[in-house]
Amino acid sequence: MSQNTENNTCCSSEEHRGHLCELESQQEWDTLRQVTDHPTVRCETCGGHANSARNTCLPTDLHGNLLSCE
Repeated sequence: MSQNTENNTCCSSEEHRGHLCELESQQEWDTLRQVTDHPTVRCETCGGHANSARNTCLPTDLHGNLLSCE
């Protein structure tokens, strides 16, 4: 996972603190494990997989189709 904490590629900047890249940069390893244990989405920005779109900057399904940021 890349370290991208810039909000210009984040469709939900007000919730950025809970996104994979920010959790990694803050070394929130326990939280990161909890939000990635059953992945259903991928972050187009960093390539990380998460359980929920709300934990990604630019969510796609696992096939690469962009999802709504809401």
